[in-house]
Amino acid sequence: MGRKGLILGAGIVVFLGLAALTDAIMSRNDAPAEPGKAQPLDQGWSRELREAFYYTPQGSQLMPYAVLRALEQPLSDKLFLDPAHVAQMGFLPADGPSALNPDGLPIGFVKDPRPAPGALGPMVGLTCAACHTADIEAKTGALIRIDGGASQGDYQLLMARLSKALDNTLADPAKFQRFAARLVAVDPKAVRPALEALATDIRRLEASAWTPIPYGRGRLDAFGHILNAVAANALKEPANFRIPDAPVSYPFLWTTPQQRYVQWNGVAGNPLGRNLGEVLGVFGHPDFANGNLAAASSTALGENLVALESWVATLKPPPWPEKVLGKVDAAKAKRGAELFKANCAGCHGGPDYRLTPAAETEGGRQWIAVSMVNIDTVKTDPKMAMNFITRYAKPGPFTQLPPTTPRLPDGQVLAGSLLLAAVTAITENDLRARGITGDARKAAYGWRFAPGSNTPQSGWLLPPSYKAGPLAGVWATGPFLHNGSVPTIYDLLSPEEERPAVFYVGSRRLDTEKLGFVSSYDSMPEAERARVSRFDTALPGNSNRGHAFPTGAKLPPEDRYAIIEYLKVLEGPDVRP
Repeated sequence: MGRKGLILGAGIVVFLGLAALTDAIMSRNDAPAEPGKAQPLDQGWSRELREAFYYTPQGSQLMPYAVLRALEQPLSDKLFLDPAHVAQMGFLPADGPSALNPDGLPIGFVKDPRPAPGALGPMVGLTCAACHTADIEAKTGALIRIDGGASQGDYQLLMARLSKALDNTLADPAKFQRFAARLVAVDPKAVRPALEALATDIRRLEASAWTPIPYGRGRLDAFGHILNAVAANALKEPANFRIPDAPVSYPFLWTTPQQRYVQWNGVAGNPLGRNLGEVLGVFGHPDFANGNLAAASSTALGENLVALESWVATLKPPPWPEKVLGKVDAAKAKRGAELFKANCAGCHGGPDYRLTPAAETEGGRQWIAVSMVNIDTVKTDPKMAMNFITRYAKPGPFTQLPPTTPRLPDGQVLAGSLLLAAVTAITENDLRARGITGDARKAAYGWRFAPGSNTPQSGWLLPPSYKAGPLAGVWATGPFLHNGSVPTIYDLLSPEEERPAVFYVGSRRLDTEKLGFVSSYDSMPEAERARVSRFDTALPGNSNRGHAFPTGAKLPPEDRYAIIEYLKVLEGPDVRP
């Protein structure tokens, strides 16, 4: 064994020791989880910070808070927010009321702090936590909370049930009477007209989320929704609407603030613009002030978005909890480390992670130099990447786009450029209104500036590519590939023709051998089968092909299992901007 091998082996032994120590720390610092409640891992967050991530408003306004709390399920007199119903839709019920969440809303559902016009009072919306928090289940039945992990929330199911619940409340006198009685602070005469208007709006949202192929669990076409919110709805240009039919898995959040590019296609160049886009995609409301872009604004809460980014920057990859999920085979992991280095680290990196050159960013700040892999090379499903770079839209008031902006002869511009201009206008107006200038402005953008520049660094655009990001903590985030088309790491490391053509998404039980969630219908208990979604890789946008590495060779099963063992203990990058 060479010196590098000895160092690598020693590092794994030390890490395994730290993992065991982490288990011990968890046991000392955190009380055992109550039955049915998830135990958080040590990801660097306190209980208070987790609560802040779950329940700090970001400016999303879906519907009146009082209505959501009073609403019943479509076909039952039980409340819509009943924990069992929330779980059926793939979202996580709260662990209980708290200071930031006194009414016990589900994780990632939060009351907007501002008064709202109309009879029904303040609004409720979503935060990042709704789609980026997960619970996984061990063979023993123990639940583990993964902060920043990919949830199994079904967005389309949520919208369909909300719409049906509102319609049934209006149509069923007894249901309406119970609902209205819960709105004690609302003028009874105002309830029905306000509810009818709300039902119309939610029906519109449900229709705009329709796709020929349902997303299923844990997927969303975020860019499709964001572009529709900005280019079609806010600009009042119905011709700019496109069916949002390229869903992708919710990516995990740890290490994202340290990465040069984020989003599966890498188009987000700075965290403030990325987080504003997220809010606009899930019920944030932009206002382009009738074309006066100097007054463009949105409901997004910029100060909270900056705080959110600072919290996520401290979020660590989840450590493999040996006490709950089983011991790691150190010898196998050591061999897996060598295989990973030879076959995976070239794109995904690994200890020590590659960083961007210090000369590229103001103050010598460095980011993880994530690889953007051309879709012609990785050959995974191209729909998401191509939808973004081939979408054009009428620009409305955005007539001053850079001359390099791609345009069609009829005046339409690249929709991605339009989105960037809209986000920039809203962001700059908000920062100016709050008196944030100079270094404070650059800090809000996450210091994503070239030396001497006052313009934030751009994201990735061409050639169309997908990000090959760091894989620390990936064990908790299946299914895999950007579109969630491969259920386990073992399948991903297998030849394309051996990957499952059909599987089921929605189980939270971890397959610790193949590393992913249980995805065989026959392996699921009856109760679980009722809430999973069928994933057919033959459907458009669902291809499980590509990522056939190493090129020209096949990893034998024992090598796949060795890499899997290493991925359980792969260390994350240590970057301090």
